[in-house]
Amino acid sequence: MDDIDALIEALRTVYTSLEQLKSIEGPEFHAPGSIDQYQSLLEDAYAAYDRVETTVEELGQALEYEHARLEKAVKQFGEAERRQS
Repeated sequence: MDDIDALIEALRTVYTSLEQLKSIEGPEFHAPGSIDQYQSLLEDAYAAYDRVETTVEELGQALEYEHARLEKAVKQFGEAERRQS
């Protein structure tokens, strides 16, 4: 699975978990094991959200790096172009 697929899967997990959490009213917690199930769902949602957040942060860093790298080239070649004019 590549990075994009992993990101999409993590987003799906977050959205699915949120929908499941929205459906919980409270009385369900009387059923045996329901609190454990809720806590597991919540942990999975936060773990998926953390993966999304980390991936987006890495993308932002890569974008900033490429921007800075290319700005140097633009300045270097822009100066050379101005000298030729």
